[in-house]
Amino acid sequence: MPNSKKPDFSRAYSKANEILVKSSAIQTFPFSPKDLVKEQTPIVCRSFKKARKYGVDITAFGSESAIIMSFQGKKIIFYDETKPDTHNRFSILHELGHEINGHDISKKDEDTYHRYEVETNYFAAQLLMPEQILRECQNRGARINRFFLQTNFGVSAQAADKRIETLARTNVEWRSRAEKEFDDIILIKYADFLNRICPVRNTYDFEDEYIRQQERNSCF
Repeated sequence: MPNSKKPDFSRAYSKANEILVKSSAIQTFPFSPKDLVKEQTPIVCRSFKKARKYGVDITAFGSESAIIMSFQGKKIIFYDETKPDTHNRFSILHELGHEINGHDISKKDEDTYHRYEVETNYFAAQLLMPEQILRECQNRGARINRFFLQTNFGVSAQAADKRIETLARTNVEWRSRAEKEFDDIILIKYADFLNRICPVRNTYDFEDEYIRQQERNSCF
């Protein structure tokens, strides 16, 4: 019987949020995914070129970007070093997502594979482009487009476009209390980054100024 479980977006989102709050490897954006993998797990990252030296047949990976696999008793994320850094950041974090979300990657049925891929894509996107920061930028008047995401978060055009599409479909009011648990902490932790890419605009309140002027006039 095929596995019909739906992707657990809530778990992937919450796992990413917890890392965003607690990780020392993430202090700003873009950050090093290899440093994060090293901090969070015993997994090592190696290039496809190194895979050949290990005698691993990369043509059998079934992936053009990256893959996590066990080799000689340890887990390794192999990635394609010929790809741009923007591509590899997402690919490595995608593979990390399998580990963090407890995926049994030995399962081969199509439904489970698809669910795992969707969950890890969601996880990686939240780490690279946190929803809380993007919505705060939007509140400050920033236009969240491909250029904004590529320039400030170091992601590919494809990842940027997908993130915009996902956020357009997401209603923050539907988030559970558990999903919102780290929202304020994330904004506080990354305040310097946030203020650098999207400074708070000074607003001029004419009503307040009118009241202050009336008070000044009353002194004469």
